[in-house]
This record gives sequence, structure tokens and C-alpha cells, in this order.
Amino acid sequence: MTEKKISSPRRIMSPDTKCQNTDSKPTTPEINGQEQASSKESHSDKAKSPGPPVEKYKKEDVKVQKEVKKLKQEVKEVRQEPEGQLTVTPIREEPKVPVRDVWFEAGKVWYVHKDGYSLATQLKPDEGTSKLPDGRVRVRLESDGSIHDVTQYEIEKLNPPELDLCEDLSDLVNVNEPSIFHTLTNRAKRYHPLTYAGPNLLAMWPPLSPPGKGLRSRRWESWEAPGPLQALVRRVYVSMVGHRARDQTLVALGRSGTGKTTSCQSFSQELLKQAGTAGGSLTLERLQAVFTVLRSFGCVSSAHSEASTRFAMVLSLDFNHAGLAAAAHLQTMLLEKWRVCQRPEGESNFLVFSQMLAGLSTDMRTELQLCQLKEHNSFGITCPTKVDEKQRASVGFGKLLAAMKTLGFSVDEQKAIWHVLAAIYHLGVAGACKVGRKQFMSFDSAQTASAILGCEGEELHTAVFKHHLRQLLQKATGVKERRSMDEPEEGPKLSPVQCVEGMAAGLYEELFTTIVSLINRALHSQQLILASVIVVDTPGLRNPRHSGEDRAAGFSELCHNYLQERLLEHYYNHTFSHTLERYTQEGVPVDFYAPETSPSEVVCAVDQPGLQVRGPEGDSRGLLWVLDEEMVTPGSTESLVLERVCQYFSGTVRQCEQPLQCEIAHLMGSDPVRYDLSGWFSLVQNNQSALNASSLLQNSSVAVVKALFGPRASVLPLCRGLGGVEGRSQRSLERSGTVRKTLSGGIAALRRHSHCISVKLQADALVNLIRRARPVFLQCLNAKADGSGFDVPALRVQLHSTHLLPALHLYRTGYPEHMSLSDFRCRFQALSAPVMKLYGSVFITPDEWKAVEELLINLDLDKKSIVLGTSMVFMKRGVLRYLDHLRNQLVSGWLVQLQAACLGHVGRQKYRRMKVQQMAVSCIQRNLRVLTVVSSWSWWKLLCRVRPLLDVNMDDQRLRSKEDEITALRRRLEKSEKERNELRQTAYNLETKVTAVVSELSDERFRGEAMSQALDVERTERLRLTKENKELQSRLDQNKVSLEALERQLVAEKQNVKNKEVLGGVATDSEQQLQLECAQTEVEFLRRRLRQTEERLEGEKEARQQLDAKVQELQYQLEQSKRSVTDLKRHCRRLTSDLQDARVLTDNLQGRAHELYRKQRRFDSELTQALEQADNEREQKERAFQENTTLGAKIFTLHKMLKESQAEVSHLQQQKKELCAQICDLSVPLHLTPDSVPELKKHLRELESRDKEHSEEISQMTAKIKHQEQMHLRFEMEMERMKQIHQKELEDKDEELEDVHKSSQRRLRQLEMQLEQEYEEKQMVVHEKHDLEGLIATLCEQVGHRDFDVEKRLRRDLKRTHALLSDTQLLLSTVDRPRQGHDPGGKEQLERLRCQLEDSEAQRLEAESVQKTLAAELDNAQVELENICKQESLVDEQLAQLRYERTDLMKRLEEDQEDLNELMQKHKALIAQSSSDISLIRELQAELEELKKQRQTLQEELQTSVIRVQFLESSTVSRSIVSKQEARICDLENKLEFQRGQVKRFEVLVLRLRDSVVRLGEELEQAAQAEARERENSRYYWQRLADMKLEMEDLSVREQESSRRRVELEMQVEELSAVRQTLQADLETSIRRIVDLQAALEEVESSDDSDTESVQTAMESFTRKIDLDSMSSVGSSMGTDDVSEGISHWMGVPQGGRGGRTTSYAGSSSGRQSVTDTMSTCSFRSCSQDLDEDVKESSVDLGRTSSSMALSELLEGLRKKRWWVGKRLRGR
Repeated sequence: MTEKKISSPRRIMSPDTKCQNTDSKPTTPEINGQEQASSKESHSDKAKSPGPPVEKYKKEDVKVQKEVKKLKQEVKEVRQEPEGQLTVTPIREEPKVPVRDVWFEAGKVWYVHKDGYSLATQLKPDEGTSKLPDGRVRVRLESDGSIHDVTQYEIEKLNPPELDLCEDLSDLVNVNEPSIFHTLTNRAKRYHPLTYAGPNLLAMWPPLSPPGKGLRSRRWESWEAPGPLQALVRRVYVSMVGHRARDQTLVALGRSGTGKTTSCQSFSQELLKQAGTAGGSLTLERLQAVFTVLRSFGCVSSAHSEASTRFAMVLSLDFNHAGLAAAAHLQTMLLEKWRVCQRPEGESNFLVFSQMLAGLSTDMRTELQLCQLKEHNSFGITCPTKVDEKQRASVGFGKLLAAMKTLGFSVDEQKAIWHVLAAIYHLGVAGACKVGRKQFMSFDSAQTASAILGCEGEELHTAVFKHHLRQLLQKATGVKERRSMDEPEEGPKLSPVQCVEGMAAGLYEELFTTIVSLINRALHSQQLILASVIVVDTPGLRNPRHSGEDRAAGFSELCHNYLQERLLEHYYNHTFSHTLERYTQEGVPVDFYAPETSPSEVVCAVDQPGLQVRGPEGDSRGLLWVLDEEMVTPGSTESLVLERVCQYFSGTVRQCEQPLQCEIAHLMGSDPVRYDLSGWFSLVQNNQSALNASSLLQNSSVAVVKALFGPRASVLPLCRGLGGVEGRSQRSLERSGTVRKTLSGGIAALRRHSHCISVKLQADALVNLIRRARPVFLQCLNAKADGSGFDVPALRVQLHSTHLLPALHLYRTGYPEHMSLSDFRCRFQALSAPVMKLYGSVFITPDEWKAVEELLINLDLDKKSIVLGTSMVFMKRGVLRYLDHLRNQLVSGWLVQLQAACLGHVGRQKYRRMKVQQMAVSCIQRNLRVLTVVSSWSWWKLLCRVRPLLDVNMDDQRLRSKEDEITALRRRLEKSEKERNELRQTAYNLETKVTAVVSELSDERFRGEAMSQALDVERTERLRLTKENKELQSRLDQNKVSLEALERQLVAEKQNVKNKEVLGGVATDSEQQLQLECAQTEVEFLRRRLRQTEERLEGEKEARQQLDAKVQELQYQLEQSKRSVTDLKRHCRRLTSDLQDARVLTDNLQGRAHELYRKQRRFDSELTQALEQADNEREQKERAFQENTTLGAKIFTLHKMLKESQAEVSHLQQQKKELCAQICDLSVPLHLTPDSVPELKKHLRELESRDKEHSEEISQMTAKIKHQEQMHLRFEMEMERMKQIHQKELEDKDEELEDVHKSSQRRLRQLEMQLEQEYEEKQMVVHEKHDLEGLIATLCEQVGHRDFDVEKRLRRDLKRTHALLSDTQLLLSTVDRPRQGHDPGGKEQLERLRCQLEDSEAQRLEAESVQKTLAAELDNAQVELENICKQESLVDEQLAQLRYERTDLMKRLEEDQEDLNELMQKHKALIAQSSSDISLIRELQAELEELKKQRQTLQEELQTSVIRVQFLESSTVSRSIVSKQEARICDLENKLEFQRGQVKRFEVLVLRLRDSVVRLGEELEQAAQAEARERENSRYYWQRLADMKLEMEDLSVREQESSRRRVELEMQVEELSAVRQTLQADLETSIRRIVDLQAALEEVESSDDSDTESVQTAMESFTRKIDLDSMSSVGSSMGTDDVSEGISHWMGVPQGGRGGRTTSYAGSSSGRQSVTDTMSTCSFRSCSQDLDEDVKESSVDLGRTSSSMALSELLEGLRKKRWWVGKRLRGR
């Protein structure tokens, strides 16, 4: 929806000027000109970042519309000639028109850059236009129309324009940084500085003033609370009243000069306005007076504001049970007391000094000796010189006096305050000598200060400078006091200036805490307190860079910045950590992760304590702890502090280039502050002058000063720097107890008298006070609005410090509103009548979770908007407000009813009182009449005179008794008040003593713990040293033993050398020649080896260069990956924010849909009710119609009866006439004949009467026939209607049965398909298993075959390497002889060769270990394969069982279907029968009703006939008429009997039909039960199928695991093949080296022609030994063939070996021993005749020695052989 609102119509444009050539200029000259201009502007503004939009949107729309028109004209001009049309014009080559780059607008976005953000239009390519690279987006700025290609991370979504002034940032559709800044700045420009950010509040400072209202000053003293602040006050007050046991807290955060104090003051005043006050202790005037006094004594003027707070304030507003503000309590901490004597440039001292000097009266000036002010003041306290400043200061002083008067400060108390301030001023004038002895610079000013303080000058001098006199006096008097923790540790000596400054700071600190006590005295109340609202105002974060100052911050800035970091840490924990922990504990799923950075890093860098009291030097500690330790260390400086802190916290604290300066990364690194540590030791040192200030004031000779500061003597030393620690009410005592407990507990309490640690403890106390209440945070932002706009980078830094975006995301996606289950039920159970009926009783203890769940079901809320935890109910934002609205509506209705009932009751009571009053008035009137009559009597007059006299005496007695009672009660009241005050004072004293004792106990405990820790450390150190001593002693013994062995070896070597020299001294020229030739060959061999090593070095250099290139590539790739990771993180953050926005939007849409669904259901219910009412009305109408018809029938019958009666009357009249005529006729004479006229007339009358009767009977019969025909038609119509209804019902039932049948068939098909898929998957798994088995078998074969070959090859390689080793040892022995004159550089080559040999040994060991691991893995793979086979068999069995169950289930389903069909047929037959029976019953009932009606009519006729009969009997009627009537009566009685019998028969039939209907109902119930059982069976089988599916999935997972293992084995096989290749390469190199050795040996062989005989004998001996060697060492002969062949060529001996010494060990030592044995036997057998016994023993023991000893003996044998050959030559 937002995109539809934001996106503009499709606009075609071509912004890319690079794609256009000069040929396209004539077509669109204006567009190209505009594009060129825009491109020039964009090229010129590359260095500049685009600013905010300035031009209006209408102008841009007009421009774009013109461009669109021109482009349309261009398109028309190009497309004038249709495509495919052939022209007669000759073909000529024309320049091709380049394809234009066409883009269209996709919507408005925010373009984010370093200077802020700008409104832009995103452009997307049209069809045929080349797209930008991935991650790039083209935008056009709305400010200047320039076009930029930016990354997708630099654009953000735009909110709808109706949300530009949104009051709550959480209501934005797209929550991103530009949208937040845009909303805040728009609201600030519209004079709405306050904006909600979820539960908290943001304040833009300073607020802009409307055009018609000018602001009075920068102080914003008369700033009225805006609407959002009033709403926040109302919310806090309602929450405080609702949660009667939970306090509320407002915490202001932000930089210095952002209006935190003004906002807190406005919040407090608005809270008192809305809540009201009780009593006179706390009023708006007193609250304003409190802020005025605190402004004067605790604020300074700075570059940010004229009243910058320099202390932390905790103002507690206490409310009683009626919700009215009853009292208040003020607590202050971290007062910047050194501001009195040290102030930085650009800032003033406390405002009270300038106000006092400007506005003090003349008398007080004279008393305080301030008439003539000195020009110089070392503290910088001067009177304002400018007129406006002086006038402002005097006005402020007047306001201060008025505020003190309002708060109840007496004149003496005010006078004492001015005394202390004047004494501080005179101390500043007095100064101190910087050189020489410690004394004041000006003794007159010092005397003045002492006189004002009420002490002697020498006493002041002693208190300021001579701190050691107290210790001397104690020593002189012999008083030995135990050094307690209350006495501060001694540091470096104080200078005179520090002493004077300490006295001034101590005086002002005592004064400030006393003023806070006076304020608490004025705000105290005796009422019982229910809850409190705590307002926390602290100094903001101060950075000199914010005000443009080029200086570093000091210790006071560090303290206040540290306090801000602690508050930010509490905000982080409250917003993220505690909320997520609560979600985790309650089991509420929320997809959110806390931000990575938090203020805890900076907090740890400042106040992190050590792990032990006397910890090691490497134990990291914070800046405050390091300062405290180094301050008391002799010879320590601030530089050591800086080095230690930078070493401990290198990521947070950075050392600057300037000396003694460092930079701390405040606000999570976004706002670093530079600090200067010079002079910090003097600030944090315990100044005894500051401690002596309180004793000076308490022992003052000035009465007013002593009276004001005397009660401060009972305050504990650790609480002297805190204001408002003393408590008068229960709440204040609890808060003070929290502060005392914090100061006296923990490891930090051991050093609480240190100024550094007291800063940490006071911050801990403040945070503990806040934790006791429910916090609401007010973040104040410094907007710095100027002519061009707001400082967006500064706003970014300030908003990032509180993690505003993550907090809003958590508030939107989480459940910010939560209540306990019982509270939720008790509060909202009235919304549901069933829940109210079940759980509304007080005597029932319900299951809260179940009750709340039922309540939520009845409330029909969205499931995502409210979640039930284990003990709490969590709600989305707005849900609680909605439920409260419903509850208020319901309760308001109940209240209206209650008010109506009460008004009725009051009216009735008033009526009764009026009746009583009327009776009383009448009684009084009657008595007055009597009194008027009695008044003239004489005795009455006498009574009237005597009665008042008696009443006066009685009244006097009563008055005296009442006065006595009042005096007694007053005495008792005074006594109880006195006792109460005494008890309170004693309780307070006892509490202070208890806290002191507890603190001392904690001190002793911590001292004992420290000593125990120190002892433990020393004990562990002693044990460690003893252990090291023992180890060193054992090493010394071992070294002595080894030294003796080396000495023995040295002596033996010296003896051997001497023997060799003796033997070699007799050498001849031939021997020397032989040795020379050997040396030459060895030199050539070494040269070749040198060349090989040089070649190898070159190869290694090339490999190293390649590796360096690869390393550079990898570093480049690493950098690229880091960049990509950062981009991905940004993209992830953006996607998560978009996802959370989308999730919030979907939740809102789902909530709306749920609400619409609820409305629809409500509408449906109302519609059903309306339809039911319509049906009822229809039934009533039908009933009325039936009644109308019955009444019509009755009327008709009555008319008929009337007609019959009229006819009867007429008939009777006629009969009367006839009778009269007969009488007349009978009156004639009797002698008439029968044929006479009268007889004839009589006969005629009889015939006429008969004719009439017949005609009447005929008419009656015709009417009955018509009536029966009408009844028949009506019954037929009713039957047709009933048949149609029954037919419809049958059709509906048939359709339902068909749907059920189709759904069951569909489910069966799905089951079949699933089974087929599972079967196919099983087949695939079986095939894969077979493939794996084959592959594993091949691998096993390869591994088994490869083990044998590889073992042989490795043995051969080892033997060859051992040969090379012997060769190198031979060369080494030749090189060791210095007289041969070899090149000393060969030693290095030999060392390299030795290293290569060790590498080969290591590779061999690795190959063996890899072989073992491969074998183990192969065994594991076989075991897993067996397990897979077992599992496969189990799966086959389960699958078979499933198939069997499936077939069984199908059979049962078919049987159930058949039974169901039969039941449905029976059901249809029963329904048809029941419908026919019902129709028959209805017909019978209708007939019965008709018969009843007929019966009634007949009864009525019978009664009329009986009456008529009686009448006729009474009258004289003829006999014929009576007989006719009797016959008619008999007929009617017969008919009545017949009707009665028929009615009875119908009743019996109705009973039978009812019984049949009941039987049919029972059969239907049985059928339904059978159907339910079948459904349960089907569900059970469905569940079995689902379980089997899960088992199949587990098997598939296991198969995947086995495949993964197989892949890993294949990878290991590949690695082993690579190792094999490397080993083969090493073998090739070794073979080459052996070939070179063989060539060298062959050359040597040509020079040994003289030794052919001895060689032949040696060859024969070797050939004899070959058979023995072949039988004993078959495995070792394979690898030594080449080596032995080469050695035999060199020695002239064929292959052979010693077989008697070989064993089964055919590893590395066998090859070495075989080679050395053969060579040694060759050398010794050739010269065995003339060798000495030593040589024989060496040849015998040679086979038993190790390989290295064998090589050395081999070399010795060669030398002796040469010597023996030379000797034989000389003998010849």
C-alpha cells in the first residue's frame, strides 16, 4: 500500500549521457542539454555529498512531464515509416542511431550519505536497457536532479507522507534511520520536540519557538509540558496506581546541555498537577523552589547552557493511598566539589557565588566583610562586572531568597549559609604559598575567613595545613588507637595549594548536603505512603570537542561520563537482556538477537575490580582501581596508570600522542573522549583538609553555623558526600538503607574511603535505586538547529548510543506488555460471562493457566497478538489498551446501572425523609398551637424563667468536664508525640549504629578474606617453589651423571685417537696415494652432491616464490572476503529490519483480518438472530393466520348457527302461524267433512314443510361435499410440500455421502501413491546399498592388494635410504679428518641430507599410521554396512507388515463402505418411512382437530337441541314434530359415538407411530456409534502409517549418513593416493642418487686392480652365504638388491649377506643391518689373517650394534683395510 502511495507515475527518461553520441543531438537537443548539465553537476559534486532536498516536487513534475512529451514526439518522428515497407529511394549508408538508455521511476527512497540523508527517486531500466551490476542502484536526487549510481545499502525505504508527524516511531511502516531522522526533524520544525519511541520518549533540544511566541531566555524556566510529556505523566501515574507495590522511575539520558533538568522539572510539575497534592508539605510552589535552590547551589554556566548541572539528583515523589502527592525526598550524589576551587576555561563557578556577591544586602556585606572585594581570587570567584550579568545575578539571588522562604529556611539558617559561602570566598582570596613553608598568602583574609567560620586563626591554620599534629598528640598522650578502615591511607604529601583547595571543597560539600537536608525537612510528611515516582537527573556526557574546545577532559568529566555509561548499561540490560531472558524463561518464541556492542566494555574499562584483593600484576583492573592502587604506591606516577589501563583494555582505551593523555571510546566507540591524566593524583588523594572541614563547622563559635551543622556529627563518614541519606519516613528509610547497604557491602567497601572507589560506589547506589522501580527513559538529543538545518551526524551518534533501531524492532516484534496470570484473569474476567461465573468466586482457587486460556478463547483474540507463558501473559503493543477499552465500556455500563439504582434508592430515602418531615412539621404546628394556648398560664411562665438557670449550671459542669478531658488528651498526645519522636530518633540512631557495626563487620570479614587469600597465594607459591626446587635438584643429578659419562667417552676417544696416530704414522707413499685417490673421488662425489643441492635450492626458491604469490593471492582473497562479510552483515541487518517491518505489517494485517473476521462472525450471528426472529415472526404470523382461520371458522359457525336459529325462529313463527291457522280452522264447526277446506289446507302445509326440510338437507349435503373437497385439496398440497422437503433432505444426504466417499477414495489414492513412493525409495536405497557393497568390496580388494605392494615398496625405499645414510656417514667420516683438506661446506649439505632422512622417516611413520587408520575405517565401514543390512531387513519386515496391514485396512474399509451403504439405504428407507409416518400423523392430527371441532359443534348443537327440546316440551307442539326431533337426536348421538371410536383408533395409531419413530432413532444412534468406531479405527491406522513414515525417514537419514561416510572414505583414499605419488617421487629422486653413487663406485673399482685375489675370495664367501640369506630373510632381500649390487661393484664383491643374524624383523632396521653386515664382512674377511683381536671382537659384535654404530665400524674397517693393503704392498 505504501508503494502505491509513494510511487509516482511511470516517467521515461534517459539519464546516462555516456551512452549518447553527437549523432543523437538533433533529435532531443533539450534533453541532451539537460543531461549534459546534470552530468557536469554530478561530476563537479563528486567530492561533495548531496544535501537535503530544496526544490519543490511540483517543479520536478513539470520538468519530467516536458521530457516525456519530447520523448514521445521523438518516438513518433522515428516511427513515421512502417516496418517492412519497401521504398524506391536508393540505398545509402547512414550513421546508426545509438540505442538510448531508457529508465523509468520506481518510487521515492532515502539516499543515505555521510552528511545525512536526501530524498531521491529510484530509477529502474526499461526493456532493452542494460542493467547495472549486482548490488548497484541508480537514483536521482530531488534536491538538484543529479543522478548517482549507488550501492543498494545506501538507499532505504520511504514511509507514507501521512506518517511524517507520527507521534510514536514504532507506528512507522518502515523503521530505518532516515525515516526516524525525517520524522524527528519534521516534528521539531512543527514545534513538537517530544516523540515516543515505543515505551520511552525522545526530546529534541532546544525546541523551536513558534513565530508568534518568543522565548524569554536560554534557560527555558517557563517551559510548559507538551502533549507527549503529559501523556507520559498520565501513563506513569496510572501504572503507579495500578501496580500499588511497584515504584516508577523516569531516567533522563543524553549529552550535557540537552535539557534533561528542564524536562525532569516539567515532568515533576505536570505530575503534581494531574495527581493533586494532600497537605501542605508538597505543592507546586515548593517544588519550583526546590529546583531554584538546586539550580543556584549545584549548577554552573557553560558553553552549552547557563545552568549546567554538576551533581546527580534522585527526587522521589511519594503518593498516599488516595493517589495524591503527599511528600517528597531528595538525594544527591557525585557533587563536583572541586569546581569551587578549580574551574576550566569557558565555565563559571557555582551560580550561588555570583548571585550572593551581586545581591547580598548591605548589612550582611558588612557582617561578612564583603563590602570591598579583592581583585584577585585563587578560586576564580568574582562579582559580575557587566551590567546585564550583574542584574541577572541579583534577580537570581532574589529568586533564591524567595525559594528559601517558601521551603521554610529560617533567617538564622540562611545567615549560616552566607557565612560558609563568604568563608570560601575569603579562603580563595587568602590563597597559599607555593614555595616554602605551608601557610596562607594573605593572613588578613585568612583571619577574616576564620572569624566568619567561628574559629581561631591558628585553629584554621592547623586544620588546613598541619594534619600531622593529631597523630603527634595521640602519640604524646599515649593513646593507641587501632588503625581502622575509616582512616584513609596516606599517599603523597599535599602541597599548600591542595590543602587550601581541599578545605574549600570540604566546606562546600558540607554546605550542599546540609541544604539537601533542609529541603527534605520542608518536603517531609507524616502520611502513610503507598508508592513513589522517582525522577533521576544526572550530568550529561561531557566532551570538550562538542563545544569546540581544544582541550582534554579532566577527572570530573570522567566521573560524569562514567555515570552516563552506567545508566546506558542499565538501559541496555532493561531493554534487551532482561526482556530476552524473560522470554526464554517463559518459553515465548521471539526471533530477535541482542546487539553485539554494549556499554559494558567502557564500564569495565573504568570500574572493573580485580579477581583478588592482592591479585597478581596481570589481573586486569579498571581505571579507578588502578588509580587507587598507584596513588598509594611510592614513586608511582600517572604515566604508569595510563600504561596499565591501556595494556588491560587496549580495545577501549587508546593512548594518545600527547603525554599523559588517552582516549576512551564512549557511547560504544561512536563518541570518543580524550582525557588528560596530569594532576589526577592530587584530585583522588584523600585530602585531610576536606575531612577537617566538617569538624570546623560543627565546633564553630558562631551560633547559627553550629546550630545548622551540629546535627551532621551523627552522619556516618562514608555517607558524608551524599545528600539526603537521613530518612524521616518509611520509604525514605528504605531508600537510604539501600544506599548504605551498597556502600558497606562488596569488595569495593574495603576501599570506600578512597575517592576513586567512592565514585564507583555512588554510581552503584544510584543504579540500585533505579532497579527497585519500573524505569521509563527520556533520551534528550542535542539537535543544534541552525539556518541550514539539523546536525544529522551528531543525531546519529546520539541515537546509536541507545540502540534505538534494535529497541524499536524488539518493541514491534516482541511482546512489550505482560501481566501475571492471576492479575490478567482478575482484571479481564468480567469480559466473559462463563469465566466470570466459573472463577468469579473468592472462595475458589482455580488453575490460573486454564482459566486464562478459557478466557482468551472466549475473548476470541488473535493468537499471534497474545501468548501464554508459564506464569505470565505476553501481549503485543496495543492489545492491553484494547482490552482496557472493552473493560471500561463494560464497567461504564455497570456503573450507569449502579448510579441509576443508587439514584432510585436516594430518591426513595428522600421521599421517606420528606414524609417524616411533613409529619414533624404537622406535629410542631400542633405543639405550637398548644404552646400558644399554654403560654398565658402563670406556672408556665415560672418554668420558662427557672429552666435556663438550671441549664446554665449544667452546661458549665459539662464544659469543665470536657475541658479536663481535652487537657488530659492533649497531655497524652504530647507525651505520645514525644515518645514517638524519641523512638524514631532512637530507631534512627540504632539503625546508624547497626549500619556502622555492619560496615565494620564487613570490613573485618573482607580483611579476613583478604588475609586468607594472601595466605592461600603464599602457600601455593611455596608449594610451587618446593616442587621446582625438587625438579631442579633431580635435573642437576642427571646432568652430573651425564657429565661423568661424557668425560669417560672423551677419555676413550682421546685414547682411540692416539692409537690411530700411532698406527697411521708408519704409512707409506702408496697408502697416501690410495688415500689421495679416495679423497679425490669423495671430492668429486661431494661436488655432484653440491650441484644437486644447488638445483634443489633453486627449486625450493621457485616453490617459495610461488608460495609467496599464493599467500598474496590468499591475503587478497581474505580482504575481499572480509569486505564481502561486512557487506553481507550490512545486507543481513537491512534484510532483518525489512523482515521485521514486514512481519509487523503482516501482524497488523492479520490483526485487522482477525478483527474483520470477528465482525463478520458478529454480523453472521446477528444475521442468524435476525433470521431466527424472522422465522419466529413467520411462525407467529402463520399461527395468527391459523388462529384467524379458526376464528373465521368459528364466526362462520356462529353465523351459521345464527342463520339456523333465525331459520328456526322463522320456522317456529311459521309453525305458529300454521298453528294459529289450524286453531282458526279448528274453531269452525265439527260437522265438516275431510274434504273440507281446512283439511286441505293442513295437508298443504305439511307438504310445504316437508319440501323445505328436504331442500335444507340437500343444501347441507352440498356444503359438506364442498368442504370435504377443499380439505382434500389442502391435504394434497401439504403432502406435495412435505414430499419436496423430504426429497431435498435426501438429496443433501446423498451429496454428503458422495463427498465422504470421494474423500475416502482420495485418501486411499494418496496412501497408495505414498506407498508406491516409499517402495520406489526403498528400491533406490537397495540399489544404492548394492552399489556401496560393490564399491566397498573393490576398495577392500584394492586395499588388501595395495598393502602388500606398498609394504614391499616401502621396505625397498627404506633400504635404499639406509644405503644413502651409510654413504653420507662415510662422507662425514672423511670430512671429519682435517688433514685430508676437504671443503668445510659439505657439512651443511650433510646436515640437510640428515634432515631429509628424518623427513622420510616421518613420512614413513605417517604412511603406516594412515594405513592403520584406513584399516580401522574399513572395519567401521564394514560394521556400518552390516548395520545397514540389518536395518534394511528390519525395514523390509516393517514394509511387509505395513503392506499386510494396508491390505487388511483396505478390506476393512471396503467392508465398512458396504456396511455404510447398507446403513445409508436403511437410513433412507427409515427416513422415507418416518416422513410418510410424520405426514400421516400430521393428517391424523388435522383430522383429529377437525373431529374435535365437529364434536364441539355437535355438542353445541346438542345443547341447543336439548334446550329446544325442553322448550318444545314446555310448549304445546304436535307429536310429529317431537318425534322428528327425537329421531334427529338419535342420529346425532350415533354420529358422535362413531366419531369417538374413530378418535380412539387414531390415538392408538399415533402411539404406534411414536414407538416406531423412537425405534428408528435408536437404530440411527447405533449406526452413528458404529460409524464413529470405524472412524477411530481409520485414525489409528493413519497414525500407524505416519509412524512408519517417520521410521522410513530415519532410515533415509541413516543411509545419507552412510553415504557421507563413504564419501569421506573416498576422500581419504584420494589423499592416500596423493601421499603414494609423493612417495613415488621421493623414490625416483633416491634412485637417481643411488645411480650416481654406483657410477662413483664403478670409477673407484677401476683403481683396485691389485686386490683381485682378495676380492675373488670374498666373492666366493659371499656366494656361499647367499643361500642362507635367501632362506632366512626373503622379505629383506627385495629391497637391498640394488644397494648390495652397487656396493659389490664398488668393492668388487657380488651380492650376499649374513644369514645367521637375520630375524623376522624386516622393517627399517633389517635393511640397514643387511647392508652394514655385508660391507663389514667383506672388509674383515679380506683381511682376517693379520687383524688383531680387537678387530675380530669388533667384527663379531658389529652385527649386534645399532645402525649408526655399524656405519662407524664400517668406516673404521675401510681405513684399516687401506692400511693393510699398503702394508702388504710395502712387504712385497
